[in-house]
Amino acid sequence: CDTFSFQQDYFTDENRVLKKDPQQDYHLEYAMENSTHTILAFSRELHTCDTNDKSITESTVRVIWAYHHKDMEEAGQNYHGSNRGTKSLRLLNPEKEEVSSASLPYFDLTNKDVPVPDKDTTYWCQMFKIPVQHEKHHVTKIVPLIQKGHENLVHHILLYQCSSNLNASVLDYGHECYHPNMPDSFLTCETVIFAWAIGGEGFTYPPHVGLSIGTAADPQFVLMEVHYDNPSYKEGLIDNSGLRLIYTPVIRKYDAGVIEAGLWVSLFHNIPPGMPEFVSEGHCTLECLEEALVAERPAGIHVFAVLLHAHLAGRAIRMRHFHNGKEQELLAFDDEFDFNFQEFQYLNEERVILPGDNLITECHYSTMDRIRMTWVRKVLM
Repeated sequence: CDTFSFQQDYFTDENRVLKKDPQQDYHLEYAMENSTHTILAFSRELHTCDTNDKSITESTVRVIWAYHHKDMEEAGQNYHGSNRGTKSLRLLNPEKEEVSSASLPYFDLTNKDVPVPDKDTTYWCQMFKIPVQHEKHHVTKIVPLIQKGHENLVHHILLYQCSSNLNASVLDYGHECYHPNMPDSFLTCETVIFAWAIGGEGFTYPPHVGLSIGTAADPQFVLMEVHYDNPSYKEGLIDNSGLRLIYTPVIRKYDAGVIEAGLWVSLFHNIPPGMPEFVSEGHCTLECLEEALVAERPAGIHVFAVLLHAHLAGRAIRMRHFHNGKEQELLAFDDEFDFNFQEFQYLNEERVILPGDNLITECHYSTMDRIRMTWVRKVLM
């Protein structure tokens, strides 16, 4: 096909002008074109030692694309007009093994006509009762159900396990979280069992792991906390977003759980304005992990996925792991953190965290565009 008889490696300067790279590092693998689509597959070394190329790492990569219906000419590129876009990806994130869930049962936990206030940030809490009772099942996949048009309004969703001694009266209403008038029943919901953040496509558990539901020890009541981000103070917003939990009666080998590390909301955790870089650390100490694990999990826990979470000032997050005082390979990191792309990182190999280990969540921020102090909430789950 003459259309693909050549491929060229270009880069842009500070004026966004395309220039042909003297070191051609991209290689065409195959190309296909039909009446509706053009497909190109190409390859490149992760690190080309070319100053005009960006190294490809496990961090987020922002891909910029543009096209024109005419081929590029020697005189320069054709202006793409509106035929352009961007997408954040993790090119080296291992693909998750996914078993088809089309025929599996599911249930939805969704808000019902929640009025979103015309203020910058709102945390809304709603209690639900898990409909699966009396027999153990495993949740295999959790999918976000974000109301169409509200993709930028719903920033993250947390699901907490609550006391099993509650009754159905707690299901009658939702309320703003962390508010002096919120129901006392909300205070019994302390253990996070799932988290989703903006840009994520949902979470699929590995084939040998599932979130246990249906037994007396499992969640009977759960609290769903939705963080609404409304910086433009839009009025009259009504939201019905939530989560879909897909489950199976076929029990898997291991039950899943969540460990949180980082810094929670605190008046002592703040960032000065005008800082090109500011680093803060949250320590999960050896004493903390020993107390948490030695009684129930003396052989440790196996980490198979990590969700790095921050807000607009976040620029990079690193999860450091220490064993016997010696630092191990980073558990997870993203040196190009994208606020709008907070997706789970599936680990290539499960990592064992033992009693007596240390975890340090290291967060890098930039507040160059801010004139006031920033108070921060950051967690890793």
